[in-house]
Amino acid sequence: MSKTTSRAEDTDDISMTAQELHVLSELDSRQYGFLLLNLPENSKKKALVQKAVKYLQMMVVQARRQQKVQNENEPNNCQMKNISIDPKTWVKLGHFHLLLEDYRKALSAYQMFYKTQAENHWQDTTFLYGLGLVYFHFNAFQW
Repeated sequence: MSKTTSRAEDTDDISMTAQELHVLSELDSRQYGFLLLNLPENSKKKALVQKAVKYLQMMVVQARRQQKVQNENEPNNCQMKNISIDPKTWVKLGHFHLLLEDYRKALSAYQMFYKTQAENHWQDTTFLYGLGLVYFHFNAFQW
């Protein structure tokens, strides 16, 4: 089986119920330290968060591929449409990685949000809190 076929099958396998989406919508950086996904009683929630991360990452990859194809098809940048990822997607991805204690990926996602929302990033308090937690983890703070 080729990689392309397995990736296509992976995207078909990811479907979420309304209840799962509701649970995911309530998760953000404020649950860090309180919601311990590595505990056995939270294994279902951890699996759900991992599933959501996989889905969001596939969305980002797909959008980037579409943008690359558009750039190749329109050589002189004539009326080029930018396919953009909603900035809230980056924040949510950062929150999920933070809750999974994958700090490098959380930092990367938070930085992408900051890059896309340079003027208004300070209005999202959960972003600021999550970014602060990641910086604290890496001892990247000044007194």
